[in-house]
Amino acid sequence: MKFLFRFFFIILLLSIPSNLSAQNKYGAFGSPVIKYTSIGNQNALILGGRFGLVINGSIVIGGGFYGTIKDINIEPRWQNVILNMNYGGLELEYILFSHSLIHGSIGILLAGGGLYFGTSDKSVSNKSYPKFDLLVYEPSLNLEFNTLNWLHIDLNVSYRIITSYNYVSYGIGKDDLTGPSVGLMFKFGSY
Repeated sequence: MKFLFRFFFIILLLSIPSNLSAQNKYGAFGSPVIKYTSIGNQNALILGGRFGLVINGSIVIGGGFYGTIKDINIEPRWQNVILNMNYGGLELEYILFSHSLIHGSIGILLAGGGLYFGTSDKSVSNKSYPKFDLLVYEPSLNLEFNTLNWLHIDLNVSYRIITSYNYVSYGIGKDDLTGPSVGLMFKFGSY
């Protein structure tokens, strides 16, 4: 997976100088995002939002924040233990043929976040459960549809890579947090 991350990052960095000119055109967008994934062998929905400054219709520099919609129940042996995860940070994207009706893009999210354990038993305090910091890299491929001048719809496939979590808590390790996701974005803005 390190190869995949490095490949996406190098492609993005190499594309920036060739798309900057003296006559830069700027645009921007804001976007709600929903993703389907698996965390700890449980199906999970991640909801978030992102924004971006678009330079020359190709280079996107922005940010995003994502989190699990509801707490995820861990295996039955950890009765009443739940987890949730959130992360956010810098998003870079390169859009290919942005003026075509249907086109693609590649991107990467460089993020920090947290993994929180708790209990579904309301009579017990969550203060005794551990919280962990996360570093997240998430390369993505997008298929974008230009529907209106101010609305672009993206189908997204990404792979979440967790690098800083070297523990196993309540049966959840790094491999349980790392994995693919598919998503849908609605980009509101003009570029």
